[in-house]
Amino acid sequence: MIGTLPEHLTVGDTDYPIRSDYRNVLQIFEAFNDPELEPAEKWIVAIYLLFEDFSCADDVLEALENGFPIEEAMKQINWFISAGKVPGKETELPVYDWAQDEQMIFSAVNKVAGKETRELEYLHWWTFLGYFNEVGEGTFSFIVGIRNKLNKGKKLEKHEKEFLSHNKELVKLEKPKSKEEQEQEDAYNALLDEVLG
Repeated sequence: MIGTLPEHLTVGDTDYPIRSDYRNVLQIFEAFNDPELEPAEKWIVAIYLLFEDFSCADDVLEALENGFPIEEAMKQINWFISAGKVPGKETELPVYDWAQDEQMIFSAVNKVAGKETRELEYLHWWTFLGYFNEVGEGTFSFIVGIRNKLNKGKKLEKHEKEFLSHNKELVKLEKPKSKEEQEQEDAYNALLDEVLG
């Protein structure tokens, strides 16, 4: 029905109530960006975060043993996260990261919403995504524009170059590190501190 926000997803012949608050979807994004999780583990996390019938990974694993159709659940999760659109294949490099850009994203979304969305007890993912899609001019959209140009090899304007030279840490998207990679970086930094200190 037009204008209805989904609160259930149909998997197999069963309608499953879902946790439709935007925070659950953002946690799913965190799981999918976690280099410590295997692809199958990421989907298990997504299922128990979104479907109310599951409270942990063991619940999902038990359901899978009993014939729960995971491929169909994956399609339904993708449909829900993309707000009812059939997601296409991503061929472009990302221009934002939900975790890294969190403060800028919420600032921009709150401006559109006219309120602090993090203080709301509940906000449906599709409503949050609608706010996000309406983000206009501001710091976040400016940075996304620079990233988009860099990804496509386009020339930056003078003011964009200047901003980039002073704000590389804001513009550069960091790839999440595994625990092992982080430990190696920490050891390297400690060694540098010892040598330079």
